[in-house]
Amino acid sequence: MNTQTSPGKSRFAGVWFALRMVEVRLRFIAILVGLGLVIGYWDTIQNYWDHYTKPAVSTASNVASGTEFYCPMDPSVIRDSLEPNGSVPKCPICGMPLSLRKKGAPMVLPPGVVGRVSLSPNRVRMAGIRTSEIGLRPMEMSIRTVGVVAYDESHQSQIVSRIGGYIEKLFVDTTFVQVNKGDALAEIYSPELYTAVQELKVASQISNSNLSKMAREKVRLLGIEDQEIDSMLQSGDGKYRVIVRSPASGFVIRKMVQQGSTVTPGQLLFEVADLAEVWIEADVYERDLSLVKVGQEIEATVDAYPNEKFKGTVSLIYPELDPATRTNRVRFDVDNAERQLRAGMYAMVTLSTPVQQTEPFEAMLVSTQISPTNREAAIVKQAVCPVTGAKLGSMGAPVDVQADGQTVYLCCPGCESAIAKDPQKYLSRIRTVSENAVLSVPETAVIDTGDQKIVYVEREPGTYEGVIVELGPRSNGYYAVISGLLPGDQVAAAGAFLIDAETRLNPAASASYFGASGGPSSGGASSGGASSGGASSGGASGASSDPNAAMPMDTTKSTSSSESEKVNFATSRLTEDELAEIGKLSPEDQKLAKLQVLCPVTMEPLGSMGKPLKVTVGDDAVLVCCKGCLNSVKKNPEKMLELVRRWREANAAP
Repeated sequence: MNTQTSPGKSRFAGVWFALRMVEVRLRFIAILVGLGLVIGYWDTIQNYWDHYTKPAVSTASNVASGTEFYCPMDPSVIRDSLEPNGSVPKCPICGMPLSLRKKGAPMVLPPGVVGRVSLSPNRVRMAGIRTSEIGLRPMEMSIRTVGVVAYDESHQSQIVSRIGGYIEKLFVDTTFVQVNKGDALAEIYSPELYTAVQELKVASQISNSNLSKMAREKVRLLGIEDQEIDSMLQSGDGKYRVIVRSPASGFVIRKMVQQGSTVTPGQLLFEVADLAEVWIEADVYERDLSLVKVGQEIEATVDAYPNEKFKGTVSLIYPELDPATRTNRVRFDVDNAERQLRAGMYAMVTLSTPVQQTEPFEAMLVSTQISPTNREAAIVKQAVCPVTGAKLGSMGAPVDVQADGQTVYLCCPGCESAIAKDPQKYLSRIRTVSENAVLSVPETAVIDTGDQKIVYVEREPGTYEGVIVELGPRSNGYYAVISGLLPGDQVAAAGAFLIDAETRLNPAASASYFGASGGPSSGGASSGGASSGGASSGGASGASSDPNAAMPMDTTKSTSSSESEKVNFATSRLTEDELAEIGKLSPEDQKLAKLQVLCPVTMEPLGSMGKPLKVTVGDDAVLVCCKGCLNSVKKNPEKMLELVRRWREANAAP
């Protein structure tokens, strides 16, 4: 029996199937949306989890009265208590355990740093401070000296008479006549030659070959060529005269005989000099001798041909110094194919030596090509951390990591994330010399105190550290850097002297005029550059009973105008990477982050430590740079919120 489905039931089944398909798709979309929300708000979920699952602790374990924890690398980070679990707190910036000190103690600066100051954007503009990124650049040391053109002794020929007689004829009767090799210079009549030729004729008629050879050799030693000897024997004429010929091409610079002069054996007749190559002899100061090497190329110019450059090489450095002038004579071989240079001319000589070929850079370059045999040797060779620039060992045992297949040593674990994020950037900071360039710094950035040389490096926007540097030679407005700086450092190329003068000589005026945030701990000026110690990398003020009160905008009660400048200045310095991290937030939080700009705890730009974290305070929110700052906000929520609100208002103002 056949059953037939009614049209109504068929339509109902189709609708039901369509609804089921929609339901399945909606469930799938809901799952994807849920996963996206979990991933997007994972940090917030984790913060709530930590908050509600962490065991309650009534009060944190306090350290001894009158002491506090601080970070030597980032003095703005100050804590007055241990972590809730009793451990030593870590720096939220570099990740290293904080150091303990007495409250009010002078700020301890990293090794090699003599001072630190933080300036507001307006004060930076008023002081005309401009920064410049340093790197490797070709540098040459040039020596300029005046020399005199002279004949090349190796291209001079003296012509002497081999026989006695009389000058019957002069073919060259004046000096400085140009001659070619083989040209006749003079004709000498010699009775001695007559006797020798007659002896040769007699010997030739006697059947004694040895006697004939000896007689012929005697005539040849008198300067007669074989062809002329044969001609005399065959012709039998009585012209027993010697033709004196030039042995080389050049100019006759000396003529010692006249027509009819009597000559004796060994007497100097002429001197010929070839000017195809000449000497230039010049004096070089004693201090520049290390830059002169035999075989080094030089350039010379003369007033007669100002647009011509004559090439040459260093051929001799004289082994004695003139005690009166303290100079050393140097000889240069110079090509003179066109015979433009003449003896006695003054010449301006320029010697250029690549800096990397001088000491200690040459030794540094050689050391880069030698592989260390052990870990200790590798640490000594690298010397500094490529991330912070701190000396390896100054923050504890160095940490070794792999970056692009290369072992790199860091000052602390907090630097690992930075080098993992951009290994090429930090690998390039390890090497300060290459085969054709050296690390250099503008001479306007160098402060010479007499005992040491200091360069101010901008570690953060508006924050400068005075770094002791060791410099090499200066060339074209730059100093070669031996130690103290790394490629990529931002140095104060303009206004450095003004920063140094105010921060080192008059700390109080510095804080008043330049707007340096904070001051010495306990209100007193500490020795050894108090203003530098009091002003931290984040502009932290002196120690306070509240560790989170060590912030420039809050403890010093800066005006809203100054805060606006600080925020606008920091906004203009946000990097693409920091903006990319901020872009991971929700659109609403992104807007808040771009108005807030800085973390209220570390004063680091939001996004510099990864994706910013959000802390809810009442009906508002505070964004921080990293997880380590969450507890600080929770301890002082009102203060942090007030600070952040002022920043946002200042940045939102037209």
